[in-house]
Amino acid sequence: METLSAPYLLLATPTLLDPNFVQSVVLMGHHDTGGAMGWIVNRLHEKPVRELLAPAQQQGVHAETPLHLGGPVPADSLLAVFHSAIDGVESAEIAPGLLVSRSAHVLPLLFSRVHGEGLVPGRLVFGYSGWGPGQLEHEMEEGAWLALPYDEDLAFSARIDDLWRRCFERLGLNPALLSGGSGRMH
Repeated sequence: METLSAPYLLLATPTLLDPNFVQSVVLMGHHDTGGAMGWIVNRLHEKPVRELLAPAQQQGVHAETPLHLGGPVPADSLLAVFHSAIDGVESAEIAPGLLVSRSAHVLPLLFSRVHGEGLVPGRLVFGYSGWGPGQLEHEMEEGAWLALPYDEDLAFSARIDDLWRRCFERLGLNPALLSGGSGRMH
C-alpha cells in the first residue's frame, strides 16, 4: 500500500472495535514510512480545558473552549492545532496548511471566545494517535480505516457531534453498509 501524505482525515470504519477509536475522525498531521500521527477531532476530553491550564493562562481561554482528546497516547502538554499562521506565535507547519504550537501565546489568539457554527480557528488537544512503521497501512488493508482527503471545513468544523457521519457522507458511503475486516481490538 502506498503511504498517504498528510494532512488528511482518517475515518474509523464500523468494523474497528477498539474503544479508543470507535467512530473517530483523526486529523492526520504526519505519515511516512517511519509511522503516522494525528489527533482525534470528534471526541472531547472529560476535563474542562481550564482545569489543565496554569492560572495565568486560564484568563485567555474561554471557559467553554472544547478540549479534544487527541488519542490514547498521553502528551506532556496541550497542543494547539490550527489552519492559519499567526504572527508572533511560535509554531510549526507539520503538513501543508496545518500548524501546531505548544506556546501559551497562542491560547488567547485562538481560544478566547467560543465559535458557534462554521469553522473554528483551531483545536486544543491533549494526547495524540500514533502508529509505528507500516502499522496504519496494515490496519487500512484490514478495513479498519478509510482515508478522506483533507477538508478544512470538516477538520475544523465547530460541530463535532455528527462529524463521523458527515465524513462518510462526503465519501458517498453509508457506514451501516460497511462490513467485513477483522473488527479486532488493537
